[in-house]
Amino acid sequence: MKKIAIGIDFAKEKFDVTVKNVTNGTSIYGQFPNTPAGGRNMVRMVRKFAKGTTGEDWIFCGEDTGYYSQTIARYLTEKGYFVWLQNPYCIKHSEGSIKRGKNDKADSVSIAEYAHRYEDKARRYELPSKVSEELHMLLTRRDAYVRAKRVILSGAMEIPKRDKQGESITLIKSSAKRLLREIDEEIDLLEAQMEKLVEEQEDTKKNYEILRSFKGIGIVNAMCFIAYTDNFKKFDLKARKIATYWGVAPFGKDSGKTIHVDPHVSDFCNHWLKAILSNAANSAILCNPLIIPYHERLKKTGKCDGICKNNVKNKIIQIVTAMIRKGEKFDAEYKFTNKEADA
Repeated sequence: MKKIAIGIDFAKEKFDVTVKNVTNGTSIYGQFPNTPAGGRNMVRMVRKFAKGTTGEDWIFCGEDTGYYSQTIARYLTEKGYFVWLQNPYCIKHSEGSIKRGKNDKADSVSIAEYAHRYEDKARRYELPSKVSEELHMLLTRRDAYVRAKRVILSGAMEIPKRDKQGESITLIKSSAKRLLREIDEEIDLLEAQMEKLVEEQEDTKKNYEILRSFKGIGIVNAMCFIAYTDNFKKFDLKARKIATYWGVAPFGKDSGKTIHVDPHVSDFCNHWLKAILSNAANSAILCNPLIIPYHERLKKTGKCDGICKNNVKNKIIQIVTAMIRKGEKFDAEYKFTNKEADA
């Protein structure tokens, strides 16, 4: 059992730390800038407080808040410390008491207590590969450009049509066309950089080619699978786990004699990945020789369009997971099964 539990509450510019000695119950609090220098100062504070212990006796725990938690998590991991990044939802709903107030110091205390209480469930944070990290950033920037295109296009479309357009309307429309053209060029550059990244490593290149062999999966969905699964090193290559993170795995509820809820997808997921996968499903329904008959069978059973589409997304994840596990490209004649996807 770890003797020192360190709870970290991350923010954009700083982070709050509570260091707790679980043996005698004493604790200390500090606040540092969210930089590598801040990480070094935090470690000095912990070392001074935890005299008589070594780094092997420490456990650092914080909420997984994306970019805000990455700087310190990377610094501590590279130094060899045990770092546990947990979902904020798990920490919040494990406090065991009603709290009406909230501040960063109190949050760091709760996280330190969580690290001590659930140490047996701790999973050591592993640094993502360079390819996954850079793909994350490129995909995020590409999505920002796509949303910008949508705003520009909708603004230009809202201008009512007239027989005679004034100079202002002409300027607005020509400006919109120019901006859309420039954004398309930037998106092409980002996609070219993504493809260059996956080409640099043999295992990433192989999985990318396997993903693209599936009719319906384009460059963005293939890059998402590689980036968000760390080239399929996360989720233990279990299709059900991947589908849950993507938000397409259905779950039901049963309790006693009164609560019986049919399986349905949860709103607790990565909505952007789910939306991107919808594009792959729409394409696969039109051109994939395995998905076309599968979708038709679903419709004949009387399922609504939403359920049919979600089942197709789930099937895509099951098939590509099996393809990656077997290291084989898509074969329309091969019958992938659920057992193969989660073997």
